Amino acid sequence: MVNLQANITRPNNPSLAEQARLKKIVDSFPPRSIAEFLVHVCIRRGTDVFFYFDQAQLIHEIEQFYTNQTCPLRFDPSFICLALTIFALGSHWTPLERPGHSRIDEHDPGRLFFEQAKVLVPDIIELPGLRSIQVCLILGVYLMPQNAVGSSYVYTGMALRKALAFDLHQDSDDQAMDAREREVRRRLWWSIYSLERCSTIKLNRPRSVAPDIITVPLPTVMPEFDDSQKFNNVLLQIAFARLISILDRVADWESTVTNDSGRADTSSLENQLREWKDSLPGDFDLETIPPQDSRYRAVFHIWLNYYYAWIVMGKMSLITLVRMTLRRHLGDNPEPCNIDAKAEKLSKSCAKASKKLLQLFEDLNQTGYTTRFSFTDFQGCSIATIVTLIAGILDRDPGYERRVRFGLDFLRRMATGNPNAQVGVRFVEALRSISNEAWSKLSRSRQPPANVIDEGLQSSAYNEWAEWLSNQEQSQNFNNNEAIGEGALGADQNTQVPPGADAEFWSTGPEVLEWSSRTDAVLEPLMSRLPVPQLQAGEQLDPFETYRLSTTYNDDQPFLMGLTGFDVLDFAGYPPDMAP
Repeated sequence: MVNLQANITRPNNPSLAEQARLKKIVDSFPPRSIAEFLVHVCIRRGTDVFFYFDQAQLIHEIEQFYTNQTCPLRFDPSFICLALTIFALGSHWTPLERPGHSRIDEHDPGRLFFEQAKVLVPDIIELPGLRSIQVCLILGVYLMPQNAVGSSYVYTGMALRKALAFDLHQDSDDQAMDAREREVRRRLWWSIYSLERCSTIKLNRPRSVAPDIITVPLPTVMPEFDDSQKFNNVLLQIAFARLISILDRVADWESTVTNDSGRADTSSLENQLREWKDSLPGDFDLETIPPQDSRYRAVFHIWLNYYYAWIVMGKMSLITLVRMTLRRHLGDNPEPCNIDAKAEKLSKSCAKASKKLLQLFEDLNQTGYTTRFSFTDFQGCSIATIVTLIAGILDRDPGYERRVRFGLDFLRRMATGNPNAQVGVRFVEALRSISNEAWSKLSRSRQPPANVIDEGLQSSAYNEWAEWLSNQEQSQNFNNNEAIGEGALGADQNTQVPPGADAEFWSTGPEVLEWSSRTDAVLEPLMSRLPVPQLQAGEQLDPFETYRLSTTYNDDQPFLMGLTGFDVLDFAGYPPDMAP
């Protein structure tokens, strides 16, 4: 297979300019020891739950590249580009290999290799063979921290489309293909598909491939192949592919949740998630895996996406429940909230999943093996914190403040050196202010006003007061009577409030026109460009209207929304008066 791929991907008659460009890049390759170190880090730290390449084959090819000056690989742009992408991804994870506890790097050490690989992409993008597909996949993974919704999304999409063109999604019956090559194709497909589908769900993007066109089976355990891999993660690959298939159905259900038929499928999805969890191997318990083990972060991400699936399933119910409760207690609709038991159960499952997810990050934090930045980690922690804040509008247990504080602190630390992520943290901080204000006002509205007393006692007191006043009026002169009249008039004016509402909250003064008026300065310059609806006379502002997202005013906005998880929650996407 090594020779077959080398022959397939070798370019025919490259131009002099292409040869010169290739030679310049090859001459700039790092020394062999550094190259082997970066390959080792990429495999050990960057492979996670995916399959990028046959590790034994790649290690052998790197050795041939450095030891044989006439090796065809030295003139193969697809191999050289693949090696550069591996160096770039490996460089990203080198902080986990540093001795001691030095400070977190604030620059991207893989940028040099990425820039070189990017130069070669036009030369290899139309070449047949697996390497050009692998290049696009690894570049998509590498670019997720920098621009998940832009460059990473594009490269991952290119990998998916090249895989489709290469028929990786179909179960091949080619007799010339041996079992090892068939398994490589199978694992590469499911890694590309699972990553791309997981990303589109998290970024609130449409599905790219319909599941019913996929005929290739899931990866299988193949001892003779797996034993040759430096990091044998085949069970993780299988578990992740199965989980994403369920998450795909969850996302489908959520997108059609207004249909009764879609709502009826929830129990089936819940059972599928529980069955998936019960089927995991016993060694997928993070408490039994040493933090320095290559499997630790991979298993961590398995559990992260499991809890994420529960959040996706329950987010609509939670947000709708919050909206209806706010309208009942703070608006002009005194009718009780008609939330069915199923929707309430889903909202509780969503909030519970956010707690579990934050606990995962607390455990990761205690290991000390945190990285400079990871899109998956940042977005997971962000959406868990956001859901906690939203659920905290209605109810707060004794551990609420600690969880929120940890979530924000961890986000700030992960955002080190990443300006987009730092602005994303400020989005979450602004939501915290909104949540606190909503919780405060909702708590006050649920309690009877301090001046309300027992109705019978109030009636008796009023009669006593009226009798006393009558006696006083008879004994006082005209001037005193006039003074008392003025005082009564003033008191009457001061006690006027809008019926059924908190006058302070529903004031239309500029200082309280909307909950987020104080957060505009925090989110400048991005938040200042959010389209804020203008209120007509007597109109009330939806508490979450501030977060009605626009994709037209700034290129960074979609990235920030996807990065923090606001896009997934899609506050503006649900009909405001829709009961689950």
